[in-house]
Amino acid sequence: MEKQKISKINEFLQNKLKRENIKEVTAVQAAKWLDMADLLRDSEYRRGLPLRNLLRAGKIIGQRQESNGRWFIDQI
Repeated sequence: MEKQKISKINEFLQNKLKRENIKEVTAVQAAKWLDMADLLRDSEYRRGLPLRNLLRAGKIIGQRQESNGRWFIDQI
């Protein structure tokens, strides 16, 4: 995925967290936001997978993975 698109995804997520005054969001919820904004199409069969792939690659600002394996994105 191109750098410019990843930059738009990061900007959108951080702005949404700030606008909604939310400290963190799950990857699945963030994937819904991105799909609705036409920034990253979600998988029909494995919700949140395209975003989780970016998280695994270390491309998302504020990302963290809990010990149980669940991904979150924190407001920075």
